[in-house]
Amino acid sequence: MNHFNTLLTGSSLLLLISIGGCSGNKSQTPKTDTIRVQAINLNTASATSGNQLVYNGTLQADKAVDLSFQVSGTINSFPVQTGDYVKKGQLVATVDETTYRNQYNAQMAQAKLAEENYKRTLAVFEKGSVAEIKMLEAKANYEQASSSARATYQNIAHTRLYAPQSGFIGEKRTEAGAISAPGQPVAQLLDTHSVDVLVAVPENEINLYKAGNRALVKIDALGNQPLEGRISEVGVLALNNSANYNIKVKLANAGQELRPGMLCKVTFPAGTAGKAAQKSNNEIVVPLEAVQVDESGHNFVYVIASGNKAQRKQVETGALYNNGMAINSGLTGNEQLITSGFQKLADQSPVTLIK
Repeated sequence: MNHFNTLLTGSSLLLLISIGGCSGNKSQTPKTDTIRVQAINLNTASATSGNQLVYNGTLQADKAVDLSFQVSGTINSFPVQTGDYVKKGQLVATVDETTYRNQYNAQMAQAKLAEENYKRTLAVFEKGSVAEIKMLEAKANYEQASSSARATYQNIAHTRLYAPQSGFIGEKRTEAGAISAPGQPVAQLLDTHSVDVLVAVPENEINLYKAGNRALVKIDALGNQPLEGRISEVGVLALNNSANYNIKVKLANAGQELRPGMLCKVTFPAGTAGKAAQKSNNEIVVPLEAVQVDESGHNFVYVIASGNKAQRKQVETGALYNNGMAINSGLTGNEQLITSGFQKLADQSPVTLIK
């Protein structure tokens, strides 16, 4: 009997432990992981976003002139080097003139002989001892020989290549000892009294700009002091079949500090590019990476809602700026926009804000 009571007591104890364990399991709920995110306050970020459109630019010479000889021959002198500054009229290169000099001397001898024959024939004609046609033939031979000699002398002059204007030698395309051909460029001369800034602008923004609009240019190599220029040309052909068009901004270069190839940042201040490029103070501009697209093609963002939860909001996007994308509808401008960590989010996911 005592043995039976002992078994009963042990079984009861196990049953109570089992019931207690089950009861404890029922009271536990799965714990959802909190996702760490970064966010910005749109009411402060939008006040400083989109007021200016900033592009990358590259300087180029206002004018580039290819220098070439008008005659062929061996280049025997090419004293300038790439990067040298040359003045208008300065000697750039020479071609061996020996052949042209010999031709000129031979033709000058023919011209002198023709002149002497003409003078003698004219004297005889004036005495009436020779027909007029003979005198005219002698005169024509003399004039033809003289013209040929003068033309050959021009070939001698063209063996010396002079700078047509002041500027920098941008590129030497040959060296002394090479054979030049008429019209074949041997060097490039860059006129840098003013320079052009080349700016590639997307197709949805190119119509915002007109010639004469103001631009501010910051040259990376010259510090942060902005230089003011004006748009001189707006491209009408896409670059290499892309969706970008070139804009040229003219800058004065009196000190010759601006050199072709320098990189820069170009800013078109609000109010200079037409109403479409002006951002109102109420326009909401968000970082481009924060805007996502769902399987239906709708754009959406995540914001932090009450209770530290992510709320998915469908938005309608607008103009694309260099520093973000405008939101036409879907946001009020007072939200905290999640800008990092949104890849792991779903609607109503709990979040922790990273300071």
